[in-house]
Amino acid sequence: MYVNIVVNMEVMMDKINDVAESIPEFHMKQFSVLDVQEKERQRIARDLHDSSLQNLTHLVHKVELSSLYIDHDPVKAKLELATIEAGLRKVIDDIRNRIYDLRPMTFDDLGLRQTLLNLFAVINQDGRFEMITDIDEIDNSLPDQEKEISLIMIYRIIQECVYNAVEHSGGDRIEVSLKKKEDTFQIKVRDNGIGFDQREVGKKDRHFGLTVVKERVFLLNGKIEMDTKEGTSIFIEIPKDSNN
Repeated sequence: MYVNIVVNMEVMMDKINDVAESIPEFHMKQFSVLDVQEKERQRIARDLHDSSLQNLTHLVHKVELSSLYIDHDPVKAKLELATIEAGLRKVIDDIRNRIYDLRPMTFDDLGLRQTLLNLFAVINQDGRFEMITDIDEIDNSLPDQEKEISLIMIYRIIQECVYNAVEHSGGDRIEVSLKKKEDTFQIKVRDNGIGFDQREVGKKDRHFGLTVVKERVFLLNGKIEMDTKEGTSIFIEIPKDSNN
């Protein structure tokens, strides 16, 4: 009986130690979630300021200018109004794209794979890049209780990696793959650009998105490797059950 009590006490102490060890990681993940959210807000605010807000300010000045022309030079006023209309349509498109970035409308209806393919088409609508994609359908490979958040996180990870290649690589080819393995999802994003010094990530808005990518991977209990010497290659592995 004494032996059983000792064994049970040892088992209980092991469980207590396991819980105690998990508490710092739990708090770290809570902090990381808040950090990712704050950085997302900062990115959205910066994007809106640098694009839509500045364009709207410019259009307000044009409206004021048109009001001066309207009496003594109606033709010039009409030309200015046409320019304003085109500018407003561009702002509407920009805002629509921002909304799409926040929550792709196709996500619920078409799934992750098609939403990613639509994203690549929008990013590369000018045909500047050769996009090579190999995307598995993974929507039904996740536990129901964490399916939506995991799919959104994987989408954001790939989105930021591709944005980084578009904005910073200087290359003309981007390869993206999302493969479903037995216990994990594997993401690879590679470009043929100039590469970069990984120590510059996050400094002065350099490769800011990759900082968020690392934090998202951490939240999903995944791992990330980067090779940035000749072009940039990013390899990410995420467990199907991110709670383990």
